[in-house]
Amino acid sequence: MNGADIMKDYRKEIEEIVSEKYGENAKYIMKAISDDLDYIGWKIKLGRDDDAIQYEMEHVLAMADRINNTKLTPVTAKVGDGATVHFWSDSHAGTIIKVTKSTITVQRDKATLDPDFKPEFIPGGFCAHCTNQEEQKYTYERDPKGELYTFHWSNKYNSYGQPGDLMATSGRREFYDYNF
Repeated sequence: MNGADIMKDYRKEIEEIVSEKYGENAKYIMKAISDDLDYIGWKIKLGRDDDAIQYEMEHVLAMADRINNTKLTPVTAKVGDGATVHFWSDSHAGTIIKVTKSTITVQRDKATLDPDFKPEFIPGGFCAHCTNQEEQKYTYERDPKGELYTFHWSNKYNSYGQPGDLMATSGRREFYDYNF
């Protein structure tokens, strides 16, 4: 059996596993892991051994689990779930308040920064560089008066987006980029 046939077998096996495990969400997951499957195909063409290929398959299936648990898709978007609105380097936490066939509407939540967080700056950049900004922690509460964002599903990009490079992802995460 040549490399192309072996890859077809591996791809088919992964598709079956993902389809059985994730149902309707499988098509979005398969699109998200497509590049990784191509990488496995490249390794097969190079004649990598079965153990290496098996390791790569396990990696791809673990990635499918992560994607299923974290990626916002038309199958996983539910009213009341948390979402994050990504700007260029900042992010705002919100709640999905409306879902249609091709859009979601996210309303910004009230995010309160942990008062114990103190940004640490060192000289650099325009005036200083924050070295601990990844340690920001917030508490969240619904804000019925919060700003509204509507995102459209893009089959091309396999994600919810808005003109101007805004994106929505699953889960709440507020983040302020002190270095921008």
